[in-house]
Amino acid sequence: MRRLAALVAGVLAASTLALAPARAASGSFTRHTWPEPGAVGARDYWLYVPSGPSVAGRPLVVFLHRWPQTAPEAAQLTRFNELAEQRNFLVAYPQQQTSPQWTGASIDGNSAGCWNWFLPENQARDQGEAATIAGITRQVMADQQADADRVYVEGISAGADMAVNMGAAYPDLYAAIGVVAGCPYAGCGDLTGALAYKAMGASARALPVFAEQGTADVLNNEAMGAALVQQWLGTDDLADDGAANGSVARLPATTDDHGLDQTPQPGSGDACVRPRNFPCLGGAAGFQGTYPYTVQHYDDARGCDLVDAWTVHGLAHAYPGGDPQAAFTDPLGPDITTAAYQFFLAHPKAGACGH
Repeated sequence: MRRLAALVAGVLAASTLALAPARAASGSFTRHTWPEPGAVGARDYWLYVPSGPSVAGRPLVVFLHRWPQTAPEAAQLTRFNELAEQRNFLVAYPQQQTSPQWTGASIDGNSAGCWNWFLPENQARDQGEAATIAGITRQVMADQQADADRVYVEGISAGADMAVNMGAAYPDLYAAIGVVAGCPYAGCGDLTGALAYKAMGASARALPVFAEQGTADVLNNEAMGAALVQQWLGTDDLADDGAANGSVARLPATTDDHGLDQTPQPGSGDACVRPRNFPCLGGAAGFQGTYPYTVQHYDDARGCDLVDAWTVHGLAHAYPGGDPQAAFTDPLGPDITTAAYQFFLAHPKAGACGH
């Protein structure tokens, strides 16, 4: 596992995750409902199946949209469908329900179409929206014969916080999680990792985590992103053997810097492409192709890569390397979609390090 992680890191360093031309998403992108239309707690989801030969054992990525956004908009934003077409994996996009008469309960969605990640009933196994997302995941796994060892959940902003809930509630279902601009478990309140470990219950294990945070993000600020990383290091330390004994290091084993010596070139790109985007700094910084970024790799006591923390210098509350035609994107890299998927592939549930 360590050698594989090093190989992946070498590939990333060589390419600096610049944006590469994506193959068109020529597979099927279809709408479904789980468990069935009209059922209590039902949610729609969109599924991308690549156009290649149908084979059993493909990986599955479950991506959770941000607010305000729909599942198809999240697919456009991330370009995950294009990458799935190229790499032959499945992508499911659960859709939060928009309920104008929302009562504050989890079962009827949200008046703004935002995941209710902050409600305790959506932070535990077999309850609320966590149970719904897990049900969608299992349905796609069964329908598409996905590889149970390579099922992952990722999200951005509110979707990132919901992905954190899913990792804590279902560590046996997801091999790893991806968190783009998110905060710690339990409504950002689990600073030690003990609450997420408790939520794991009998399924507790050290869970690999890919985390990304922009330094210019004022909505989910840099301190929140750092707290998220420390929470998962604490949770994984407890899950490793049931004790907080330092089996998972709180300091990075290695740190890779990319492009920090770049000189801004004004006018080389406009990161604020759409007028409804969250205010961003990319157009002012004008880096060529990608922001500078730092990747910190955290290992466990066995030297196994466990948590990768990406810090993108100058990025606001936007998705880096996204489709310029999508809202809430910053088309400057790094290509976080490819980076997250490469991390996922290096961390199957039945990996050599036992994660």
